[in-house]
Amino acid sequence: MSGNYQTAPPSGTGHLPSLLARLLLQSHADQQTGSASLCDPKVLHIGTSSEKSKLGAGDWAWGCGYRNLQMLFSTIIARQAYRQTLLSHPLLASCTTTSQTTGIPSITRWQQIIEDAWKAGFDPDGAAHFDGRLVGKKQWIGTTEVYVALCRLGLRCQIVDFPGPSGPNGQHTKLIQWVENYFKSASNLTDNDQSSSAIEITSRFPLYFQHDGHSRTIIGIETDAKQQPQLLILDPAKKVASPLKKISEQMSNTEGLEDSDEIEILDHRPPSSSKTFIPNKSSSKRPLTMPTTRATKAKPTVLDLHAHPKLLGAHRLTLKELSKKKQYQILYVIDCVPKLAQDDVEQHKLHTIRSLRIV
Repeated sequence: MSGNYQTAPPSGTGHLPSLLARLLLQSHADQQTGSASLCDPKVLHIGTSSEKSKLGAGDWAWGCGYRNLQMLFSTIIARQAYRQTLLSHPLLASCTTTSQTTGIPSITRWQQIIEDAWKAGFDPDGAAHFDGRLVGKKQWIGTTEVYVALCRLGLRCQIVDFPGPSGPNGQHTKLIQWVENYFKSASNLTDNDQSSSAIEITSRFPLYFQHDGHSRTIIGIETDAKQQPQLLILDPAKKVASPLKKISEQMSNTEGLEDSDEIEILDHRPPSSSKTFIPNKSSSKRPLTMPTTRATKAKPTVLDLHAHPKLLGAHRLTLKELSKKKQYQILYVIDCVPKLAQDDVEQHKLHTIRSLRIV
């Protein structure tokens, strides 16, 4: 990320749910993964910056909330019905650029949106905590600020509180169950029969995931061969592994390539008898390989699927790791096209934040 990291449009790595699905397919064939469900593949990984600028050494120590908000919004703005409405909102009027992240507000713009929401009456307690000012400040934001920002744009959100462990050994079993229900109740985007697909990509938005001191983005859930669940996450504080980043860039540079299309990233495939996610039924008997980009005719990058333990490990969060923190919050976006009316009666109902408590 170059220039002013607070005002510059964010840059991100795309296609990760699709790439992780292919790694999970291999893990399933190796009998290490039982099943997995992932979010809408349009989400971008947007990381915090450690680059020095006139503003200091980046946002790596305080910007995770903003970056996860940008990741969540990257999926929302990618949907045409949402995009048309959101980009006509006065608070997003200057967010259109020619970059791949068109329409995703910068940190400064999110700060302006939150301040505007406070002035409109959203979350008086939160406004008082920050003295009504965020622009230019290097302060953490959390779930309530993300809620305020998205609701001010006409989106509908819900915060879910998990105030303490709900299983043995400090495990957050009810949190895992809630996430599993969220993804597994969604419609499947593949053309396979849902009941026969072990690895699924869904139409669900990702989840904003907060705990004391940090936040991340949940993009799915996996069960291993022993039926032990673990979350699949994007962490703004961690860089995307180089092999995944290279293939993501190549996919982004390939004209007309969609996440659900056949993608040449594999030089070997699991046994055909496995119950697996197959991107394209008509070509399921051919090796999956990454097409050469039309612009450069460069040699295609090949992803070693047998490196899945390491590549997937960076995106897994186990029950044991979750037990290190006592409390968690999740924010999810309700899938309905936003309303723009600034005096919308429904918006006034959102000024006081109410969360769903799971104990």
